[in-house]
Amino acid sequence: MNIEIRELDPAHPETLPMLLPVFQAAVTADAPTHAPPTAAFLAWNAAPRSTRHRACVTAFDGDRPVGFGCLNHEHDTNRDLVYGDLWILPEYRDRVTVPLLDAFKAHTRGRGGTRLVNGFSEFSAVDYEPAFIAGGGRKVAEERRSRLDLTKIDHDQYAAWAAPSEKNAHYRIQTWQTPTPEELLAPLVTANEAMRDAPTGDLDFQLPPPDVERRRRSEAEHLAINMRMYIIAALTADGAIAGFHEMFVFPDSPMASVGNTGVAAAYRGHGLGLRLKTELALALLEAEPHLESVSTWNSSDNGPMLRVNEAMGYIK
Repeated sequence: MNIEIRELDPAHPETLPMLLPVFQAAVTADAPTHAPPTAAFLAWNAAPRSTRHRACVTAFDGDRPVGFGCLNHEHDTNRDLVYGDLWILPEYRDRVTVPLLDAFKAHTRGRGGTRLVNGFSEFSAVDYEPAFIAGGGRKVAEERRSRLDLTKIDHDQYAAWAAPSEKNAHYRIQTWQTPTPEELLAPLVTANEAMRDAPTGDLDFQLPPPDVERRRRSEAEHLAINMRMYIIAALTADGAIAGFHEMFVFPDSPMASVGNTGVAAAYRGHGLGLRLKTELALALLEAEPHLESVSTWNSSDNGPMLRVNEAMGYIK
C-alpha cells in the first residue's frame, strides 16, 4: 500500500463525485442515525464558497481515494485559522489518519495559518483522538448531533406550541424560501448578530461583520447546488426580526438539516425558539412531503436550545 496525499479543488467537476463514496461510508460508520448522505449534502459541506478558500486534502491508495478533509480558510475573519472535517474509510484509519493530519497541518501553514481545527464524531473518537493528541492537539469544543423523526411527532402538540401565546402573540410570523425578499434582507442580517452569543467552547471563532451583500451571495450559492432553504421569522411592529430559524432541504435526501436559529437578547424569554421551530417543522411536512427526519448540531454548552430540541423529540 502506497498512500499519497493530494489537494483537490472542490470546484473541479470530478472532485466531489470522486469523494462521495468515501463520505458515504465514513458517515455511515461515524453517525449511525444519519440518513445516507447524498451528492447534494456533500456539496453543501464541500462545494466552493465565495466567503472562503476551500480545498479537499485527500489520501489515495493508488487511484482510489480512501480519506479526506475539506478545509476552510475564511477571507475576512479568523485569518489565523483553518478548519474542516475528517472522513476516512474505517479499514484505512490506522494507516491514513496520521499522514492525512500531517497534510492538514502543512496546508494550514501554507495558507499562513497558525491554528487548525478538525471536527469528528464521538463514534470515531477512538480512531482519531489519539492521533490528534499525539500531534499536539486538544479538544476545544464539543457539539451534540440530534435527530428528529418527523414520522413520529405529535402534530397536535406541535400545533399548540406553534400557536401564539400571551408572551409572543404580538409578533408577526413570516415564512419564506430563499432568496430572501429584499425588504427582509437587512433585518435578517441584523438578526443573525444573535449568533455571536452562541457558545463555542474554548474555540476563538469570530463571525464576520454584518453584510447584506454577503448574505445575498451565500443564498445564491445554496440555490446553485440545488439546495432549498426555508426561513421562519418573528417580526416586530417596526419590521425588526426578533427571532428566526433556518432549515436546509436537499431534494435527493429524506433528511433536512437545521441552519442558524437565533433570538436577539431583547426578545428572549418570549417562547420564540419553540414557536418558530415547531411551526417551520409543520410547514415543511406540507411543503416537502419526502422528508422523514431533521438533523441538527448544537454546542453541548447551549442548554436553552438543547432543552427546546429535547421537548420537540430530538434524540442523540
